[in-house]
Parts: sequence; structure tokens; C-alpha cells
Amino acid sequence: MSAVLPVTSSAAPLRQRAHWSDRIAHATLLAIALALVAFLALPLASILVKSLQNADGDFVGLVNFTSYLATPSLLTSLWHSVWVSVLVTLIVLPLAFGLAYALSRSCMPWKGTVRTIALVPLLAPSLLSAISLIYWFGNQGVLLGLVRAFGLENIYGAPGIVIAECFAVFPHALMILVTALSLADARLYEAADALGTSRRRKFFTITLPGAKYGLISAGLVSFTLVMTDFGIPKVIGGNFNMLATDVFKLVIGQQDFQRGAVVGLLLLVPAVLTFAVDWAVSRKQTAMLSARAVPYRPKPAAAFDAAMFAYALLVSTLMLAMIGMAVFASFASFWPYNLAPTLTHYTMGLVDAEVGDAFVNSLKLAAGTALFGTILVFVGA
Repeated sequence: MSAVLPVTSSAAPLRQRAHWSDRIAHATLLAIALALVAFLALPLASILVKSLQNADGDFVGLVNFTSYLATPSLLTSLWHSVWVSVLVTLIVLPLAFGLAYALSRSCMPWKGTVRTIALVPLLAPSLLSAISLIYWFGNQGVLLGLVRAFGLENIYGAPGIVIAECFAVFPHALMILVTALSLADARLYEAADALGTSRRRKFFTITLPGAKYGLISAGLVSFTLVMTDFGIPKVIGGNFNMLATDVFKLVIGQQDFQRGAVVGLLLLVPAVLTFAVDWAVSRKQTAMLSARAVPYRPKPAAAFDAAMFAYALLVSTLMLAMIGMAVFASFASFWPYNLAPTLTHYTMGLVDAEVGDAFVNSLKLAAGTALFGTILVFVGA
């Protein structure tokens, strides 16, 4: 018998021709990449270039950075921004986690109402909380005596910034943590109940590990928002300088674009750090729910539900107090001497001062950003 030898061929392997839909997808991604380069990368590059030049446009290397580091007042602003951001993050995370836990793991009443109230600050500018605090605890505030009872002269400065930032950042952290706590497999809790595991042990061995990535994301978002916020430090900060207000002073007040670019780059550090940590976390994160997962449904527990409802009621009351004071003060005739309601401020602001035109322009800009931004992100994804 003769052996049959395999026939070898030197022909190149066949390549599958790209479908026209793949080419459209590639062209779309290329267009999005070019748009990001034009509207994101190039402006950032211009800031970097400006930070390496002097007032005449000559290249000076790191002179602006060394000059910044040699200025005590600017270094103080950097330190203020860092410790205030860390403190607000440490305050907001447990508070937001507690409310998220109440919304997702209890059978308390009025969940929808509580969630709506807690997320209302998302619809308002961050400085609204600062304005409300001035009406509550400012030099002519309703509760100024309460502030002085704690040994403070007034609310201006670091205390006001911290409290106002907590109010402004809270809903951002809450949304992330509610989502994280909602991704729970009921089978894990059923197995723990079958083994006689206590509620405390289930919290530390199942709930917290399952929500750790949400906690990390919420912490990074909170830190970045506080670090880069301008409105609250400007309104209630007083002489307490932060990086965001320093940019305004350097660029608008002193026309020092070079050192302003240095501060702008420093404000980019939290965003870069957030991106790096999120990338590292996403590599380790696995799917929280499998195809066989059973969504978690909380069981009624009278004492626990009552405690969660009391906490949610406290948070909702504080939120309504901040928002309600701003609304009430907008109708007051002459704070704090004549509190009779009037529409004078609205007519003077919206009509006489032409704030209404600015409001319409803001709506157009926001609507355009929401529309085209959503389309761009959806198509890119």
C-alpha cells in the first residue's frame, strides 16, 4: 500500500471581505476620534503649551511650575482644595451609602418621594447650596446664633464650603451607590440565611464587597467634583482660597495666563486619577449578576424599616430646608427686614436685567449638549 501524503499549498489564507456596515462603523469611530482630538486634546495641549511659555510666548520650560511652587499663597490654595475635597468625600460617602441602603434594602414607605427629593440638587447649580447657607447662617442669617454656639464667627470660609459641597455632591454619590446596591443576587442572602448568618455578618461579607466598586466610583466622583467646583468657594468661601478660584483671579484679575494654565493642569490631576483608578477597577470587576441570578427583594422588618425611614426623613428634611430657603428668600421683599412675598426680584432680574435672555441661552446650550452629546456617546458605544 502506498501512503497518501497530505497536499500542501503555498496559497495565502483567504481573508473575509469587510461588510459595508463594518466600514461605516470604522468611519464613524474615526470621525468621533477626530472630534475628540479637535475639541478635547488640542485645547488641553494648548494649556500645556501655555504653561511652558512666558508672557511673551517664549519657551521657558518648567519656570512657571517652579514659580507656582515658590508662591506660598498658591500652595495654600492647593492644600485647601485637597483637604476640603477629602473631607467632603469622607462625609458624603457614608451619608449617601446610608440612604442608598435604605432605598434598596428596606421596605420603608415613600421611597419614590425620598429619592426624588434627594436628587433635586442635580437640577440646581452648585452655588444654590451656598446661597441657602448664607440665608440660614450668614451675618444676617436665621440661625446665626447656632453657628456661634459652635465657636464659629460665621459660616463663611471652610465650614460653609464643606457643608455646601456635601449638599451639592450628595446626589451624584447617591445615584452611583443605589445602582451598586441594586446589583445583588438574592441567592447569596438565602444561602447566608440557611447557614444562620447574622445581619451584621451578611452586611460585611456580602453587601459591602458587592458594593465596593460603587463606593470607589462614588468617592472618586465626589473628590473630583469638589476639587474643580468654582461656584461654592466663590460665593461662601470668603478669604478661603481654592484652586478653582485661583484660576479666576490669575486669568481674569491678573491676566496671568501662564500661571493660570499651571493651575488648570493641576485641576486636571483628579480627572486623570479618576480615569486611571476606574480603568484599574474595571479590569478586576466581574459581572455582579449571572444569567441565573435572582434579583434581591427586601423583606419587611418593622424595627429596621422604621430606622431607615427615620434616616431618610432626616436627609429629606435637610434637603428641603436648603432648597426651600433659597425659594423663600427669592420672594422676600427685603431680607431680613421685610419678608413679605413679592415678585419684584423676578421682574427686575428676568426683565430689567435681561437675565431671562441668559436663561433662554442656557436652556438652548443645555438642550444642544444633551441632544448631540447623547447621540455622540450612543453612536460611539
